[in-house]
Amino acid sequence: MAKKAQLGYKEIEERLMTPLSPWRGAEGEAIGYNLLYAFGKGERDIQRYREGKGVLKTFDGLLIKGLFCYRGTSTTRLASELEHLKHDVQVLKAAPKIVAVSDGQTLLAYDLREKDTYENKVDRLYCDFAFFYPLMDVERVHYVEESPADIKAAEKLAKLHDELRAYNEFSYGKSGKAERRYDSDLHDLNIFITRLLFCFFAEDTGIFEENLFTSSIQRFTKPDGSDLSQYLDETFNVMDISFRRSDIPSIVKQFPYVNGGLFSRRIQIPRMGQRARKLIIECGELDWKDINPDIFGSMIQAVVNPEERASQGMHYTSVPNIMKVINPLFLDELRGEFNKLNELYEQKLQMKKIGALGTKQFYDDSKTIKRKCEALLKRMSRMKFFDPACGSGNFLIITYKSLRFLEMDILNLERKCTSQSELLLVDASVISLSQFYGIELLDFPHEVAMLSLWLAEHQMSTKLNAEFGVNTKALPLKNITQIVCGNACRLDWNTVCPHTPEEEVFVFGNPPYLGSTLQEAIHKADMELAIASKCKGWKKLDYIAAWFILATDFCSGTKARFAFVSTNSICQGEQVPILWPLLFQSGMSISFAYTSFKWNNNAKNNAGVTVIVLGMDESPKAKFIYRGEQKSEVLNVSPYLIDFRDVIASPQSKSISELQPMIFGSKSSDGGALILTPHEKDELVGQYPECARYIKRYVGADDSINGFQRFCLWVEDAEYAEADSIPPLHRRFEQCRKMREESTKASTQEMASYPYKFTEIRYEDTDCLVVPRVSSERRQYIPMSYMPKGTVVDGSSQTIYNVTPYTFGIINSMMHMVWVKTVGGKLETRYRYSAQLCYNTFPFPKISSEKKAEIEAAAENVLVTREFYPDKTLADLYDPDKMPQDLREAHAKLDDIVESCYPGYPFASDEARLECLFKLYEKMTANKK
Repeated sequence: MAKKAQLGYKEIEERLMTPLSPWRGAEGEAIGYNLLYAFGKGERDIQRYREGKGVLKTFDGLLIKGLFCYRGTSTTRLASELEHLKHDVQVLKAAPKIVAVSDGQTLLAYDLREKDTYENKVDRLYCDFAFFYPLMDVERVHYVEESPADIKAAEKLAKLHDELRAYNEFSYGKSGKAERRYDSDLHDLNIFITRLLFCFFAEDTGIFEENLFTSSIQRFTKPDGSDLSQYLDETFNVMDISFRRSDIPSIVKQFPYVNGGLFSRRIQIPRMGQRARKLIIECGELDWKDINPDIFGSMIQAVVNPEERASQGMHYTSVPNIMKVINPLFLDELRGEFNKLNELYEQKLQMKKIGALGTKQFYDDSKTIKRKCEALLKRMSRMKFFDPACGSGNFLIITYKSLRFLEMDILNLERKCTSQSELLLVDASVISLSQFYGIELLDFPHEVAMLSLWLAEHQMSTKLNAEFGVNTKALPLKNITQIVCGNACRLDWNTVCPHTPEEEVFVFGNPPYLGSTLQEAIHKADMELAIASKCKGWKKLDYIAAWFILATDFCSGTKARFAFVSTNSICQGEQVPILWPLLFQSGMSISFAYTSFKWNNNAKNNAGVTVIVLGMDESPKAKFIYRGEQKSEVLNVSPYLIDFRDVIASPQSKSISELQPMIFGSKSSDGGALILTPHEKDELVGQYPECARYIKRYVGADDSINGFQRFCLWVEDAEYAEADSIPPLHRRFEQCRKMREESTKASTQEMASYPYKFTEIRYEDTDCLVVPRVSSERRQYIPMSYMPKGTVVDGSSQTIYNVTPYTFGIINSMMHMVWVKTVGGKLETRYRYSAQLCYNTFPFPKISSEKKAEIEAAAENVLVTREFYPDKTLADLYDPDKMPQDLREAHAKLDDIVESCYPGYPFASDEARLECLFKLYEKMTANKK
């Protein structure tokens, strides 16, 4: 059953503002029901609760096991009633996520698992409601493996942000004007948070005087916070004034000129009270010098987006994963050059120590090494780094810091190479923020990216000062104009990051994925503008494909190269023949690839997405494939991420090996009206025995693999009148007709006139082989089942009617599975089997009749061995941990016979099998090309 879609932030806000009228009330149970409704429960669910279904009937109030406890009470008993419920035996046994009480005006709540409390006015709930996300099974975010400073600061800012939203009633408006005002207000609030963050950081890292910002709030504003907004408005504005006039108030004149764009625009400062002032002071009392801008930027981005904070958590790119992109793209090469120079120096030093090298020669060699260090730094200073989906700047910040650390290593080597009579003069870093470029669609992450780069620059300058005595002036900030807010699919990348053919430019990042079926109209429009004129079949591509095509255009004919994190789907299935010929036309080739791995984030219980990392270059010096921790240098990286030529399997309408036709199953599009459970079938035939002639076995992938039973109504045109005269069948036909009439698809609407028939009929009255379109990647073989004559196969499977043991043997072989794993698509990591891509493209050589007989005998042996286990499903038989030994042996014998048909047998590895298969595919399809 499909998981119900969660409500968005604005939908919840709107429901809390306008609760359903049947449950609206000043106090009592109405508020509890309205909370449940706001967080996704439907009217039908609420009605069931009101009728006493799904709730604890002996409880005075509303108690839903594992979810929610609510009780109305008087104003004087609010706090004591909540304390009572927190320790009530009935409540603790039911283990609700949230316990709440209200007098109709105020709501108090407690999260039993997080041990956290909440208080707000009932009519202000819509301003601050992230506390209640557990009511729709969204867990709070738990940060792991990160700096305590980052965690504390982000959590404290989250509380401040929620308080400001609540206090200022930022709310969703239905009209365009109201919504624009809402977005404008929130934008100013987000900028306000960013400015606070900078001030906290500045007073702890020497940019401002120590504790200047926090202590000024404590000294110069009222405890109730009533004048805090005005004070901060004046403070922020003075940081945009380089020349201080005499009429500027002394209490804000103490702040230095900062700008660089951060304080250049006057914003609406939110109103604040005592609680907001207290939270700001608490934030200032944290130690901000230890925060990590690369991680903290994403945390702050989530702070200002409560929906993301609650439902997705921090999906920033971790440092190890960023290094998988930038190391092979450019950093390994740079550090490799440094390591060679460092090793050469150590070698020369050792020779001098043992007398194998004279002092003069040692100093001459050291000067040569120093000149090469200077040349390496000069090269680094001319490079450009561009993230066209930069978010809050993680990739840019890690790249910046990595280059600054490498620079200090090089400078240390230069210092060693400098004689005692000379001084190594270092007056500034050669790495500048002006070398870093980015595009970000959303306004606030764009602002955070620039702020995070400023913070990273100051942190690294502090380290350079400690190491080499370079006192770099922190203020004023440098204006970062090369981080652009806009749509990367609609901007000219050459305008954002202009470059000549000879410049070294490195494009990288983690662009948005979005499979073709998940894209909204705006994404399709982006892709149409960006790539439709260049790429036939672009509608079937993932959204990220646009970044690959645009990056190829940007880099081709120059020294630029790129690497992106991507879903593995662009290297699987039907996307390969659409996308990769276009990318290769430009002269680019894959320089390195990380094969599929799980990309997890820090949201609790999140599954993570399966990704790859791909680098492309016009003239790579070497090519590598990374499998986990294993790195292999290869002759070529194909689009399937294997060491082979760029041979691409294109969909075929029929088998290139002249195997029997494989077709889709039949499609019902009936809303369930024509499908029967075993109980429904028995009940129907029991009441109306004449119905038996209209019922057939109905099998899909799940039924076939797990042994489930279903049936379907199968009525021919000539039988309709008679079948329709049977009351239960008539009701089902009318149900089907109604569903089809209400469909948005024209083809389904047309079939409303035939409510007794499937919309797509491919049934044949013979036995058949059921081939699941999706199955687990854990299995060594895809479980395929023989079904007897009279079975209707549904659309979740493909089928071969009147299948021969010879065909069964070939597609149940390890050789075929190696091909499927490589050229077939994936649903996450599960096999997605396609007749056009997996079956019809599978290359099998011409063989003798004797060899064919061997395959048939071995295939029949597999089927006979299965019959020894009538109580086991195919899921049991093909579970890799439970597969019976005799079935393993039967498959192994079949594998050996099938493989012996190919040149190169026996094969040492799957790589050798793939090389043989691709060579044969190339040969068999040469004439068609």
